Amino acid sequence: MNSHDQQSKNERYHIIEGALYISTGALIPVQTLMPALIKRLGGGDVLIGTWPVVVYLAYFMPQVISANYSGASQYRKSTVIKYGFIQRLHILLLACVIAMWGASAPTLALTLLFLIYIFNQATSGSISPIWMDFLAKTTSPERRGKIMGWRVSLAAVLALVNGFILTAILTMLRFPYNYATAIGLAFLFQTSSLAAQHKVVEEMPSPVSTPVHLSDLFSRVRTIIAGNHVYKKFLLASALLTISFSSVAFFTIAAMKRFDISEYVVGIFTILMITGQIVSGVLLGWLADTKGTKSALVVCGTSLLLAIALAWVAQSVIWFYFVFLFFGINVGAETAMRYNFAVECAPNGERPMFVGLMNAWFAPFYLVTPFAGWLCASYGYNYVFAFSLVVGLIGLILLVLTPNPRRDTLALSSK
Repeated sequence: MNSHDQQSKNERYHIIEGALYISTGALIPVQTLMPALIKRLGGGDVLIGTWPVVVYLAYFMPQVISANYSGASQYRKSTVIKYGFIQRLHILLLACVIAMWGASAPTLALTLLFLIYIFNQATSGSISPIWMDFLAKTTSPERRGKIMGWRVSLAAVLALVNGFILTAILTMLRFPYNYATAIGLAFLFQTSSLAAQHKVVEEMPSPVSTPVHLSDLFSRVRTIIAGNHVYKKFLLASALLTISFSSVAFFTIAAMKRFDISEYVVGIFTILMITGQIVSGVLLGWLADTKGTKSALVVCGTSLLLAIALAWVAQSVIWFYFVFLFFGINVGAETAMRYNFAVECAPNGERPMFVGLMNAWFAPFYLVTPFAGWLCASYGYNYVFAFSLVVGLIGLILLVLTPNPRRDTLALSSK
């Protein structure tokens, strides 16, 4: 088999792996099912409010450190598979804990829930930079946008199906076996994704780099940011758009308070959001490959700002249909395109560090949501939407002014 044929096979396996893995977000959604589970186990509002903070910090914070050590070996696959399996085992363990102690010892189950999920997210975050390098070196740079897009679009289709499955499980089974079954099913999906990933062939070795001492790591990070003006502008623009993203948590609540909508309308919101994800993955993946990843990111940022603006000035519930459609376009592709952009900025051999640094940089900006919640409680949703719109518009302008790394040929080699 020649190299081109093998690369085509690798791309198909990466798409299958992504579709299976990402779609499990509909079986164990962090924003809905997990807070509900915490409540059922006796957790209060403070604990529920702490949950997203735990998820973000555990996932993002270890990435610079893990990226520092990722270049010690020439091949990435064995590390990705090994730690990917460990990360998935946490999900199985969590299902067992909920099934065994969810009803009889809820306090114990709640404690273990937090501990296990922290380890799960820390493992997932630690492997994220080297996983992206593994994907980059086993696929074609000219098709990477489409690959990331198809992963997201097919995952959204599966997520729609999984959403119906989750509803049936929660309805038909009694607590705690309904939650345990949903989490266990997510483990099966994620394990299947690992099987697809195992079929990817890593032909070429990567450059080996010696990890720097932790005391020198901050200096290395500063050198990377100072020496790459494209990457630096991208980080600043994306940070402002991330702050703007904090307002999306209040879209549904704002619609409910203004227009007294029913659960049926909330279901329509979800369908429109998923529709936006399905469409944006494919189309923005194509745009990234033909015009550059920056163009796809600009569309994502514009979609987010359109959603916020419509939520701010909505005169009827119909306006919120477009809010969630635009939001789906953003959420469907932005994360994947950010990974791709970071890879395009990175010199060969530095891809894990650029991805890890990007994610660690975003961590504190995701924590703006509690502040946005205080702003809502004190002044109302319109103030949050207006603030987010202004900050996001500045970020979008900076992103538009950021040079295109593909055009500047900073690092498109996948060798």
